[in-house]
Amino acid sequence: MDISKFESIGDNCEFGFLKRSLGNEDGGLLRWATSPPRVLIEGLRHRFEGLYAYENLTPYWDNVVLDSRYGFRFHSQMISKDKRWLQSEAERQEIYIGEKQKIDYLVRKFLERLADREVICVYKTNDNISSRDAKDLAEAIRSIGPAGLMIVRSTTKRILTARVLRRRDYLCGYIDHFAPYGKADDISPVWAELVRDVSRMKSGRGVNPLENLYLRLLASLG
Repeated sequence: MDISKFESIGDNCEFGFLKRSLGNEDGGLLRWATSPPRVLIEGLRHRFEGLYAYENLTPYWDNVVLDSRYGFRFHSQMISKDKRWLQSEAERQEIYIGEKQKIDYLVRKFLERLADREVICVYKTNDNISSRDAKDLAEAIRSIGPAGLMIVRSTTKRILTARVLRRRDYLCGYIDHFAPYGKADDISPVWAELVRDVSRMKSGRGVNPLENLYLRLLASLG
């Protein structure tokens, strides 16, 4: 499958670095953002209305701002230190105009991507997203369009590693480990295997239903 058909939606930029390693530099709303599960679900439910309003932006880290409307964190040229702005109000407002235009464009592009049934949204959290949040996330995506969802979980079970299983609401991929949050570009090679496995499933060459059921049962045993 063309890597451009995969859309990184969080919870950080780890999958974005995989896309870069595979030669894809397409911009994406959440490719380089931080999006905790409930934050992302809320954003999708409201189609990101009011995202990145100037009055809702506060310093979070040196070159990262927090959007208090939802809770997303974005890289920015508005610079801070110890959560205090280093630039004047006028400087920040000038920077903001360009960043807001970019965010608005990426929101429109993202919503259009969700209308493409060939697109697969990819989501992970280092502590593994809960089943409830995964289901709510799938429902929030479906409320906008037919794009698919792959939840990626870490596992110590070798039989599950690098496999993608079908669940009722989404695909579930299993990886040996996630990159540390402080070094998100330290990606596991299993990521690329998951992309290939999704491609095989799309072409009808994935795991058969009985094997899928067995592996899902194994995964549920913890």
